Amino acid sequence: MAADLDAMAVAAPVAGALAVEVARGSWAALRGAVARFLRRDGEPAVERQLELLDQAEQSLAEMPEGDRDGARRQLEQRLLLQLAAYVDRYPDMADELAALLPDAQNDPHPDVAPPLIAQHNTDSQIVQAGGNLDAGSGGINYGVPPRNQRA
Repeated sequence: MAADLDAMAVAAPVAGALAVEVARGSWAALRGAVARFLRRDGEPAVERQLELLDQAEQSLAEMPEGDRDGARRQLEQRLLLQLAAYVDRYPDMADELAALLPDAQNDPHPDVAPPLIAQHNTDSQIVQAGGNLDAGSGGINYGVPPRNQRA
């Protein structure tokens, strides 16, 4: 990685993905890869980090559904800071951190969007975009009259 590495930019997508997996209860699938990534801090520190993530998974599972999203965001922020600090200490680990995410280059179907499942969305709209969604200066008005441009 470059000498002017932005540790926060490298850590952000991984922190988000880890937080989502912890919230889903599927964190165990990534546990070994995260342990290998954190190896430079030594076994006791790695085990402590893994225990904290295990506890976060348990807490989120026991939490009322309405509180989970906020708790997941807090976990994501904590992971972002921790992973960015780790990459800042060990810049050569940035590529290894990025490797924790699925590799888009090895995707056999790069133009196929992942399946979208929308549940309990009565009277709502769902937008799925394969990239940035730019509505221009008018915004997105779906099911409502457009804004008055003269106002």
